[in-house]
Amino acid sequence: MGRYLIIAIVVLAAAAFGPDLARDILDDGRLLAAARVDDGDSNASQASSGLRTLVLKAGHNGHFQVSAHFNGRPVQSLIDTGASAVALPHDVARRAGVAPGASDYTVRVRTANGMALAAPVRLREMRLGSIRMKNVEALVMPAGALEIPLIGMSALNRLRTVDIRSGTMRLIQ
Repeated sequence: MGRYLIIAIVVLAAAAFGPDLARDILDDGRLLAAARVDDGDSNASQASSGLRTLVLKAGHNGHFQVSAHFNGRPVQSLIDTGASAVALPHDVARRAGVAPGASDYTVRVRTANGMALAAPVRLREMRLGSIRMKNVEALVMPAGALEIPLIGMSALNRLRTVDIRSGTMRLIQ
């Protein structure tokens, strides 16, 4: 009988303190490496506090890639904290319903390949996993000037937290 009483107490203690202990360990970052990247189709990344979180692991090259959605169109993108704005290749912008005219390319930007002119636009919506932003400032690059979209500071500055540690990036809205 005493054995069953001890088991019952252990089960009750685990039920009472287990969730808080697990949450503290995750918030401390010790288990972030085991966290999966949320595809945005579930509410698993939305904490009880209402914050939306996306956890990314660095690729073998050290870069953080994410499947972003621009105006509802998914495309593999790169998080770039060194970019001042979201930058879209011309063909990606066109697929997302953003088609600046030739006269709209007025912003001088410095790229890895030198200077270029970009077209300032606003994206109706941008999604990174469960994180959603509306009316995002972006630049459309001319055809051939950029291979992959860059998620720059015009989007990252709108987040509550951007935390990079030990090969893991945590974005919180």
